[in-house]
Amino acid sequence: MSLLKYLVPTFLRQRGLHASASFRSLGRAMPVIEFTPEGIIQKASPLFVAAMGYRQDEIVGQHHSMFCPPALVNSPEYRRFWQRLAAGESFSDKYLRLANGMRPVWLEASYIPVTDRRGRVFKIVKIAADISERMQSSLEQESIINAISRSMAVIAFSPDGHVLEANDNFLKATGYQAAEVIGKHHRLFCSDTLSQSEEYRQFWLRLNQGEFFSGQFPRLNRRGEPLWLRATYNPVFNSDGQLTKIVKFATDVTEQVLRNQQEYEAALNAWNMAVQTRGSAQAGADVIDNSIQMISRIAEEMSVVSADVTRLNSQSDSIDGMVETIRRFAMQTRLIALNAAIEAARAGASGRSFAVVAAEVRSLAASVSSATEEIERVVAGNNQLAREVLRGIETSLANTGQGVLLMREAGDVIASIQKDSERVESAVRDVARAAHSE
Repeated sequence: MSLLKYLVPTFLRQRGLHASASFRSLGRAMPVIEFTPEGIIQKASPLFVAAMGYRQDEIVGQHHSMFCPPALVNSPEYRRFWQRLAAGESFSDKYLRLANGMRPVWLEASYIPVTDRRGRVFKIVKIAADISERMQSSLEQESIINAISRSMAVIAFSPDGHVLEANDNFLKATGYQAAEVIGKHHRLFCSDTLSQSEEYRQFWLRLNQGEFFSGQFPRLNRRGEPLWLRATYNPVFNSDGQLTKIVKFATDVTEQVLRNQQEYEAALNAWNMAVQTRGSAQAGADVIDNSIQMISRIAEEMSVVSADVTRLNSQSDSIDGMVETIRRFAMQTRLIALNAAIEAARAGASGRSFAVVAAEVRSLAASVSSATEEIERVVAGNNQLAREVLRGIETSLANTGQGVLLMREAGDVIASIQKDSERVESAVRDVARAAHSE
């Protein structure tokens, strides 16, 4: 349209041969067509007939209506359009026309009434540009935006953050009526902490510099309840490069975020329990290690005692030998005393003193024999007790060894539990991080 804005005033200043020369010059550069004030085609440039898919002889003498949809041709607006052109009024706009084969063509055009020296309109010159491709793209974009608006929450802000418009989806998500948000600042949807922060000020400053934002944003609905929006903030510029508004496309993900938070909290609790389990398993492993060490020391001490008892038993056997020697010595002494008594009796009076000695010797031998028998009983009892103690120690050592084996097996089980707890802890931590990141 900027080129037409320049060309139209220039063409209007031309008259006569100059106008014809201008028509030929324009016709070589862009689509141009001339009509009578009634709308009958007089001539058209090669670019125009090419754009409309016709030959020159197919359109000259035909009415302008051949390029228009029937609904438009039969409308009062179309009749007034040509009446106003004939009265000298010019028009510039985007027009939908029909090329050969009813193919739609979008033209950005200016209809220029040309007057004679008396000021009467004697022809209408149309200067056009084929913008079908651009309009198609624009229509596609508009269709996309309409589709987005039907499925997403959409709101538009002025560059300073005041609400310009909001669709029904956005109003439904926030719980507001349109009249309650139009003209209000974006901070209406934010907590006081956020809206008063430097981060918030920088957010709008960067939007005004044309920066695009996308992410998950915490907001508040009309009741002051948390509202989570996955949204994009899109700066929109006009043809002069000036920021005109900020359009926000959003989806309400509050339910998902709250569910993720619950999952995160549950995962965090599970992680804490896994950490505690790992700590308990470590404490149990330490207790078992200490118990094994203590039982092992007891087993070592019992082994020493067993060796001592074994040596004591050996010494008792030695004592048995010595007692046997003493008993034989006592028996021999008694025999000697008996012989001495016999010899004293044979000696008569002269052997009385010797008989007294023999009697004393015989009495001492009897005492030794009695003591020897008592020692034998004590030693035999000690031997029996030592054997019983030894058997008890051997049984205890066997039980202690079995206990050590069982404790080591329990230690292995606890170590396995500890490793499993570490794996569970790691897995739960990953789940918690994933839930928190969402």
